[in-house]
Amino acid sequence: MQATNQHILHYDTTSLNAVPFTTLAEHYGSVVKRGSTQFTLCPWHDDKHPSLALYDDAPHQRSHCHCYACGKTASPIDFVMQHEGCTFQQACDIIGRLFGIYGDGPAALLHRKTKPVEPVEPKAYTYIPMDYVEQHLSADNSFSQGLRRIFDPVLVQHLTEEYSLGCLDTGTYPDSVLFPSIDTQGRVHNIKVQHYGTAPTSPDFLKSDKRHCFWLGAQLAKQGLLPAGAQFDNDCLFGAHLLPRYPTAPVILVESPKNALVGACERPEFLWVATGNKGMLKRSVLSPLRGRIVMVYPDRDAIEEWEEKLRHMQDIAPFLISHLCEHVAPEDQFKYDVADFIISRHLV
Repeated sequence: MQATNQHILHYDTTSLNAVPFTTLAEHYGSVVKRGSTQFTLCPWHDDKHPSLALYDDAPHQRSHCHCYACGKTASPIDFVMQHEGCTFQQACDIIGRLFGIYGDGPAALLHRKTKPVEPVEPKAYTYIPMDYVEQHLSADNSFSQGLRRIFDPVLVQHLTEEYSLGCLDTGTYPDSVLFPSIDTQGRVHNIKVQHYGTAPTSPDFLKSDKRHCFWLGAQLAKQGLLPAGAQFDNDCLFGAHLLPRYPTAPVILVESPKNALVGACERPEFLWVATGNKGMLKRSVLSPLRGRIVMVYPDRDAIEEWEEKLRHMQDIAPFLISHLCEHVAPEDQFKYDVADFIISRHLV
């Protein structure tokens, strides 16, 4: 039998993997938008609701997709190979034809495969009235009291008002602090309630009572002050409402509201914002930071996790990650944070 000569096309795969992912995905099915991100059905598992997020960043050659259901992260070439069940070379041919990036021979034809996409109804979230925040605004809360012991009281009062900190008598403590999460549109997503030690000579100084920490939204619903069965969207940066107010200020991102406020007392020239907890470092939470200069101070136990996550979110902002907490923490304090570092300097 006479051998058949097969002509292998050569492509610049960097260019192929930099194509707009949303445009590519539209050739295989419907694309739906949730928030600022486009989603489509994931070809790596039996996806009934679009869970594959599409990230276009052709100028920086970082187009990629990530499935929030099965965890798969892939390039445009990987995506086509999975959809078509084809080889790497055939996937290059298909993308080359679609986007006019030709190799040195004819490109393969595209075999479209479409799947019906079930519409996803957005959740109807409940927001806490801003009036409630304003009625409870007070620097008499335990956290602001503690801050005044080591920082300028005038600055503490200013930051209490800027971040809309409140004071609430919960029955357990008469001076619990309210940390409201207010978005860039002025909507109060939820309010975190905590209590802090106020005596600088105590080992509990500016440390929260772990037994007394909760989100207020559900309590207000139980009290009839909000609709029964209310759902709250906690995907909101603490301090996000200040971003439009200070559009050119460099931003520092930390984990907790405590870190943000202690940091703001120490370095008020920066705008400090917080995710709320380690697991809330998500694209939906960080989207208001798009285009800003952002320095990140992770807690010691979150540095590796945050570095990995932020590596995939550089299209939002050029996140600059500090290892301060790793370098200055006592050897036995794995959960050391930037507030611990700042407070320790003032207590010497």
